[in-house]
Amino acid sequence: MKPIQSIIAAMLLSLTFACNNSGKKACTTHEKHDDTELAHWGYEGDEGPEQWDKLCPAYSECKGHHQSPIDISSDLSTSTDIEIHQNYSYVSGVDFVNNGHSIQVNFNDAQKNMLNVNGKDFILKQFHFHFPSEHTIDGKELAGEAHFVHVSEDGHISVLGVFIEEGEPNDFIERLTHHIPAKEGETTTVTESICAQSAFSEHDDFYVYEGSLTTPPCTEGVNWFVRKTHMQATHEQLEALHKVMPDHNNRPVQPLYDRKIGELADL
Repeated sequence: MKPIQSIIAAMLLSLTFACNNSGKKACTTHEKHDDTELAHWGYEGDEGPEQWDKLCPAYSECKGHHQSPIDISSDLSTSTDIEIHQNYSYVSGVDFVNNGHSIQVNFNDAQKNMLNVNGKDFILKQFHFHFPSEHTIDGKELAGEAHFVHVSEDGHISVLGVFIEEGEPNDFIERLTHHIPAKEGETTTVTESICAQSAFSEHDDFYVYEGSLTTPPCTEGVNWFVRKTHMQATHEQLEALHKVMPDHNNRPVQPLYDRKIGELADL
């Protein structure tokens, strides 16, 4: 496996890294991947988003020109002919992790939840939450955002982004609230059967663009599919998720630069 793919794989399973970095404040623990030390990062102060690219060399892409999230301007979007298909099934026994940056549900490859993009399969590895939303629509921030992260056999990444707004009860989120890992570093098991497809409408339109992971190492070349229809959840359900996470774990929007935003109709 190429070094950057090893970093990506580790990143998708756990968003918490810490290391001793020359010239930086020493952390109490560290983890190394292919002799690359990955620095602890956060959302405020010396470890906040404005400093990510300076924390260690592995995060240098955080200052790139194809970064996520972005502000999605409906006036700038154009139609696209990308073809995507979802194939999600009900699973149980998945791990629910509190990694200190977010709460994240991990899947394994055997569960075969897939997204197919132009004939190429991407396996669902995990989904996690951001409060408030990371992407914005015409400058407007939503209450939250869920990211469903998929990886192909050759290490490429496709992410489904789903905005969350306060509204009607959400059965999918309700099932998760029964198993929330309350403390950083804690892992629980979701014993109830869940299906990622039930988190959103069966058919929807999408905004499509090329971007990056929204957390270090900020790897670029990520296919982003942001649903136009928002997921709803009650105030109590949103609070149950948010209260075990940082007050805000959303990276600020990044410049669009030379990229185009596409629109994809009816997945």
